[in-house]
Amino acid sequence: MSHFSIKSKRIISLTAAIFIAACSGPATDEKVEEDKDVYLVPVETIELVTQDISNTYRTTAVLEARAESKVTNKVTGMIEKVLVEEGMYVAKGQVLAEIDSESYQLEYERTTIDLNSVTAEFNRSQPIDGKQLISVKDLEKLEFTVQNRTNQQKVAQIKVRDSKVRAPIAGVIAKRMVKEGNMTSGTDSEMFHIVALDTLQGVVYLPETEMNNVQLGQKAQLNFPANAKGLVPATVALISPIIDTESGTFKVTLKVDNENGYLKPGMFAKVSLVLDVHENAQIVPQKALLVTDTETSLFVVADKKAKKIVVETGYEQNGLVEVLTPLNMDEAIVVVGQQGLKVDSLVKVLTDEIENTANERKNKVTPTTNSTDNNTVAEVKPSE
Repeated sequence: MSHFSIKSKRIISLTAAIFIAACSGPATDEKVEEDKDVYLVPVETIELVTQDISNTYRTTAVLEARAESKVTNKVTGMIEKVLVEEGMYVAKGQVLAEIDSESYQLEYERTTIDLNSVTAEFNRSQPIDGKQLISVKDLEKLEFTVQNRTNQQKVAQIKVRDSKVRAPIAGVIAKRMVKEGNMTSGTDSEMFHIVALDTLQGVVYLPETEMNNVQLGQKAQLNFPANAKGLVPATVALISPIIDTESGTFKVTLKVDNENGYLKPGMFAKVSLVLDVHENAQIVPQKALLVTDTETSLFVVADKKAKKIVVETGYEQNGLVEVLTPLNMDEAIVVVGQQGLKVDSLVKVLTDEIENTANERKNKVTPTTNSTDNNTVAEVKPSE
């Protein structure tokens, strides 16, 4: 009886062990499979490119007329004619207005008569055959009188000339301050304001650290929010040699050609001044960089693993950054998903996945030609 019980217990133990082994076998295999499945961090990458990048200083400026003039009257009197209006183009020397010149003309005639009279007397008093007709002293007085009358005639002639107000420069009448029939308030009263629009200028102030990066003739680009004509080129015309001690800046004057007349003085402009250009620089998008208080870094993909590289950056332009640290051209730059990466993290490049999916879809449909009706039909091939 005891022998049978021991044998039964052995059979029951063996059966239980087999049952447990059978139950635990698949679970162990699943655990092994789970250990084999490693998480791949999804990322997007781009290839490293080389191109030119510039150091551009951006500021603002207000356009000014490079040449302008406030036209004033030199003589007083009634304004008989106003020959120009605001917005009209005038040439240099063109008559803008006429002031009553009758009194000035009479003054000119009087001085001319006086000059002729004293000149005739001076000529009659000249020595004849070496004989003095009058004393030397009186002859010298007559000579001085002739010079004085000559100057008086020239002054009278200038007043007659100035009764016609002329444009000192070529340009456009910006303002007209007088009307016909009015009296001038006095000499040097402003009558017209002329601005030359063919060449304008913009004044910008740069920090003193850029003093050595600016040269005469350097190119700049101006963008006018009020003008949809696009970017307007400009050149550096003047550079002040003095640094303002209060602001730490120096003055730079830009020359802007305006032959078409689209631009006007007083327009607001956004200025981009190219200070330096690095050719064939390593360029990456701004979003590819991880910037902290201590370092700037990026991730690249090498052998399907993420590799972190601490880099030194240079110029920035339009969302692109120059990388001064040498990089491997064969290693793709991570631009999306780098925040979740660690060193040697296994990655899955989404751009490759998208291309593979697109190729698979393209291969599923191939065009074939039906020879009976010459119509092209799409034959759908089942995917394997």
